Amino acid sequence: MGPAAGFAQTPTTFEAAVIKTRPSPYGPAHFTVLSNRLDVENLSLGFLIQQAYDLPPFQISASDAVVTRHYDVIATSGAPVSKADMRLMLRNLLIERFHLATHWEAKMQAIFHLTVLPGGPQMKTADAGFAMPNSRMRDGNTMQLRGPMSMPQLAERLSTQAGRPVLDATGLDGYFNIDLKFAPDDFDASKEGVLPALLPTALEEQLGLKLVPAREEIKTLVVDHADSAPVHNASIGNGRSGAARSGFRKPPLSSTTRVGVPAVDGLQVRRSALYARPQGRLSPIARF
Repeated sequence: MGPAAGFAQTPTTFEAAVIKTRPSPYGPAHFTVLSNRLDVENLSLGFLIQQAYDLPPFQISASDAVVTRHYDVIATSGAPVSKADMRLMLRNLLIERFHLATHWEAKMQAIFHLTVLPGGPQMKTADAGFAMPNSRMRDGNTMQLRGPMSMPQLAERLSTQAGRPVLDATGLDGYFNIDLKFAPDDFDASKEGVLPALLPTALEEQLGLKLVPAREEIKTLVVDHADSAPVHNASIGNGRSGAARSGFRKPPLSSTTRVGVPAVDGLQVRRSALYARPQGRLSPIARF
């Protein structure tokens, strides 16, 4: 029996998608999410898995090859979809094209919870954020983390500096303008100048946040298998592969169009969908 009359069935696959293996990980990169379109340039399969399953890096266990191989992706859902549906479509795309196979494991780990001090946060809200927030920068004895970030993104950035995973427990939604300066673990006390506060103190004084140590069972997504090269370089929904349609030629990615999306040559399946100008402005800003 089909869907009940009057109710639209939520799509679980992209209407059309093209994936290209990058010859080198060097060069510009972006991850752009629009209401009906996903544009990825020069990012690893590991990063795509993070986005598809909404997980920080420490919750994914995969071989070095999964992390180091980079790809370009252009995919369209046709009609606008929610962020959750876009993640599900990306997850199914990785399973279809890379034969991605995974399983979950759980183990107790020492972690930090990122919490808000009783006085409240000291950060200003931001109108928008980025799918890939700024990384920390170092200037002598000072580490600096700046830019719009969500609290899960901030927790992810802090994990590499805190020495253990940091989980967001702030309860704060949206994006915030982060401006955090702190001393690195290997600071040189012999250097002149005022030494910034260590990370826990800097978080409390500058952002109104606190790291609380804890032990918690953490679920980890283990990647059992992923092909090195994607198959079926175009598809449409309902599980049908574009390669099965007559007249289809595997489409290489070529030059860049004036809206910043790699053009697609030779696409016979839903060609207009991939060439159509996306709804909204194409930029690194994303709502994933």
